[in-house]
Amino acid sequence: MPDRNVFTWNAIISAHVKSNNLDHSELLFNTAPYKDSVTYNSLFFWYANSAGYETKAINLLKQMHFVRHEACVDEFSFTRMCNLTAKLGNSWYGKQLHSFMVKTGNDISGFAVSALVDMYSKSGCFDEAYNVFNGCSYGSVDVVSKNAVVAACCREGKVDMAMEIFSNQTELNDVVSWNTMIAGYAPNGYDKNAIKLARGMERNGFR
Repeated sequence: MPDRNVFTWNAIISAHVKSNNLDHSELLFNTAPYKDSVTYNSLFFWYANSAGYETKAINLLKQMHFVRHEACVDEFSFTRMCNLTAKLGNSWYGKQLHSFMVKTGNDISGFAVSALVDMYSKSGCFDEAYNVFNGCSYGSVDVVSKNAVVAACCREGKVDMAMEIFSNQTELNDVVSWNTMIAGYAPNGYDKNAIKLARGMERNGFR
């Protein structure tokens, strides 16, 4: 059998991860002579998405940081960690994570902005969530990051602020944008606005 290289190890580990065969995935990961960012992220993503494995996810991310000769923590690792931090509702850890993302230049894409906004919002830090969005460059704003901050505003009952953001760069609005805004109006006592917006959504070709 030919010698396995890092690509072969990654394929095997990924296959076991996708089959939810965690014990074998961990065994292969620990014995693999070659590892790169893909190797680490395969296991890290599984930990981050599985209940009860949050501590393992955090520890593996730290390990990635200390083995930079093998792998580097990339934007995908960071944004997945933002999602995990949002689930945990740990604002202190979220702020530390954000700081590290800034230092490594992994905080500027629309994908990263969206993850940070969602993380802060779900951790009860609305001001930080809004500041992340408000401080990003024009080119970094995409439909995902815009929808995230609109949802954060609605979650806080700040529907006027949500509408102001929704009304800017309307070319970015998609069906999620419209539904988020409508859903934000309804529970905050703006039934007429919700109905009016639903009609506007239909006129704009969204259903």
